[in-house]
Amino acid sequence: MNVLKKAVSSVLVLLVAFAAWALPAPPADAAAVEAKVIYGVNFRAGPSTSASIYRMLKKGETVQVLEQVNAYWLKVVDQNGKVGYISSSSKYTTYQSGAGSGSSGSGSQSAGTLADRIIATAKSLMGKVTYQYGVRNTSKLIFDCSSFVEYVFEQNGVPLPWGTRYLQNEGKAVSYGNLQKGDLVLFATGSSGINHVGIYIGNGEFIHNIPSKNGVAINNLSTGYWKDKFVTARRVL
Repeated sequence: MNVLKKAVSSVLVLLVAFAAWALPAPPADAAAVEAKVIYGVNFRAGPSTSASIYRMLKKGETVQVLEQVNAYWLKVVDQNGKVGYISSSSKYTTYQSGAGSGSSGSGSQSAGTLADRIIATAKSLMGKVTYQYGVRNTSKLIFDCSSFVEYVFEQNGVPLPWGTRYLQNEGKAVSYGNLQKGDLVLFATGSSGINHVGIYIGNGEFIHNIPSKNGVAINNLSTGYWKDKFVTARRVL
């Protein structure tokens, strides 16, 4: 019996040794790409602006990008070895996404589909949202113009900052004649520069949260008051 046990043990040892020799170990972090933080960015527990924040990654820190989760989030490892998620916007890191992958057609189509979902979300909040300047209360649906826009995009997985002074620099500039659904439209209703934002929904119209309606409204961008107050548009999809 002891001889049999020894024989079985020897065979098992040989099998383990052969497996270790025959099967190459997967390369560590084979897909990881190093990137440098160029602007402070929140390091989160999940790919959503509603996910808890571990800390802010500071300018100059380096991270290892494990994967691009979607068009808006990167899965990364910080210098302490902690795994988390950050915005994929080129504003925050030197990471270059695979823009040359030859999928521009499908990307354009998915951006259009996403814009429709964002517009549907905004319209679904008509009659439910209350306007209050400087407020972002998601439980009671009380927002100002920019926190409303930020909330609507966040509900569809697109992280945006709160505040027109930040939104006017997001994405890329778009001329009035090239507006597409989902573009941010920004206005100056006073003498202090850009102070209002909405979402372009097509056919010369946009949806926004305004104090005069104490909530969400759709207005025409092609004529009248809002055409005169229009300053610029930004494409963030």
